[in-house]
Amino acid sequence: MQSNLERVKEIFLTGVDEETLLDNQERILEWEKSIVENEAILNWQDHDITKMVVKKAKESYRDVSQTLYQNRELTDRQKYEMWGKQDACLFILSLASKNAKKELEEINNEIKRAIDI
Repeated sequence: MQSNLERVKEIFLTGVDEETLLDNQERILEWEKSIVENEAILNWQDHDITKMVVKKAKESYRDVSQTLYQNRELTDRQKYEMWGKQDACLFILSLASKNAKKELEEINNEIKRAIDI
């Protein structure tokens, strides 16, 4: 992917007027930033600790949901606390479920399309 960025830089930053140069620099910077962020997310998602946290979040969500379903004698305060736990679990799962690999592929495809123009 890095070679595509280098090729884009060669094409988009050479022999263009100043306004186009600034626009192209901004676009390339966005691509680079997105690539770095998504690669970091992929590394984080693949880490053993992250996998363990995700597993625990799924288990907690399941347990809380089961308690809410089975125990009809919970007070409103207890229900609110359990809904809060569910929300926290969903938040953790949403962080870990971002499809960074797909986003990297989309960025790479966008760069390839820009090169082919």
